[in-house]
Order: sequence, then structure tokens, then C-alpha cells
Amino acid sequence: MDLEKRKFNTGWFFVLPAIIAFLLFKYLPIGMGIFVSFFKYQIMNPPGDFIGLSNYVRAFHDKYVLNALKNNFEFWLIMMVINFWVPLALAIMVGEVRKYKGFIRTCFYIPAILPSVVLTVLWKYIWQPDYGLANYFLSILGGEQQLWLNSTALVKWCMRIPYLVIMGGLSAGIDFIIYLAALNNVPHEIYESAQIDGCGFWRRLRSITLPYIKSTISMLLITNTIYIFNLFDEPKIMTGGGPANSTETLVLYAFDKAYTDYEYSYAIAITTICFVIVFLLTAIQLKLQRKIDS
Repeated sequence: MDLEKRKFNTGWFFVLPAIIAFLLFKYLPIGMGIFVSFFKYQIMNPPGDFIGLSNYVRAFHDKYVLNALKNNFEFWLIMMVINFWVPLALAIMVGEVRKYKGFIRTCFYIPAILPSVVLTVLWKYIWQPDYGLANYFLSILGGEQQLWLNSTALVKWCMRIPYLVIMGGLSAGIDFIIYLAALNNVPHEIYESAQIDGCGFWRRLRSITLPYIKSTISMLLITNTIYIFNLFDEPKIMTGGGPANSTETLVLYAFDKAYTDYEYSYAIAITTICFVIVFLLTAIQLKLQRKIDS
């Protein structure tokens, strides 16, 4: 009993610094932000006048907040269509390779080293309507030149396509490595037995691979959802939220309210709403995952 208690205390000794860091630099700022959202913040006299839920009532009646929320969900749907499955497909294909797997894995992961801001600036010039490469290649093929980032119909796809072409940019390169690690944990004996029984690639994929890594897929779906609802760099750099607010996200709108209009408490209320939405989506996803597992 003394040995078990000593092991327990030793474990807490190692975990305690991380817990303190999380409390000080993660949860305390979150709590302070939620607290400030109930006030009309005044820089000279913080936190200002208490106004209760007025910021939240205003947010739910603000057409720009509702538009930004719609944009977030549209970005999420586009991510599910063209971004989310790319690293999984690449990991499965690399997993089937017998030689030079380490070299191929390194080549696929290298784009993840590139900062997302650099990638965004690069593709902003590629989509440039006058001298961008996209219209240049389109003209070679005889197509009509497009105003890529100035079109409300095209702009969201143009912002996500770079992350499809360059391995999904920062996030998908990491997702690729995580998927590959999960695939390596699938027992090889099961694959060997399936091959002896005559199972082809698609049968193995459907009956063995995907069921074994479904928890990893669920986890990465949650992290990608969080990433999309915190989307800021791409719309800020590429379009500034335009055209006609068609790429303005909740975080970008909150940023503009805080640092352009100096409405700090209202901006924090908007980000708190974003936090609650992500929390609810995550809870629903985890509940669905438990039902599937059971």
C-alpha cells in the first residue's frame, strides 16, 4: 500500500507543473475572458460597467455574427469534402508501399514545416487575377480568366484548395503522420490472414483498416473542427473577410471588433460563443463515437 501511494505521489509530482501551467495560461485567461464578456469593458477602469447578457443578446441579433457563423460551417463542409480525407488516403497509400517508405513519408511531411502564413501569402499571388499562375494556366487551356478571390462563389474553395494541393498545409501533414502511426498499430497478422482468405485491398480497407483506426479518425475530426472554427490566418491575409463578408469567420470578426472598434467585451462574447459551439460539436461527436464503439 505504501508503495502504491508513493507511486501515486510521484506521478502527481511530475504532472503538477503541467497542471499549473494549464491553469495559469489556459483556463485562467478563459475564465477571465468569460467574466469580462458580462461587462462593457473600459480600458481606464477595467472591467467597466456590468451589463449582464447584453453582449450575447447583441451577438445573436448581429447579422455579421450570424453571417460569420454561416461562413464557419461552410468552411467546415468544404474541409470535409476536399481536405479531411486527403491525409487518410495518403497514409493508406504509403502504408501499402513496401520500399522507401521512410523517404516517401518524409517527403509528404515536409510541407507541414512550412508556416501557414507563408503558404497563404504564396497562394494569394497564385490566385491574383492579373498576373497569377491560376489564370495563366487557365488561359493556356483556353479557359476564361476568373476573379478568384473576388468571387463569392469561388473564394471559399480557393482558400481551401491550397491545403489540398500542398498536402493540406500545416494541419494535414501532421494528420498524415498520426494516421500512419495508427495504421502501423493494426496487427499485421490480421492482414496476413485476410490475404490468405483472398481478401483484396478494398475488402481489407473496409473490414480491417477503417474499423481499427476509427478512434483516430474521430479524434482528428474533432481537432479539424476546432481548427476550422478558429480559422483566422487565411481569411485575414487572403481576403480580409471579403468579398462582401463571404469569408469572414467568427474569430476574424471578433478580432476586428476588438482591434478596430475597440469593443473588447463584445469581441470576447463572440469568441465565447465560438468556444461553446465547438464544445457542443465535440461533445456530440464523442457521444456518437461511444455509440458506434458500443
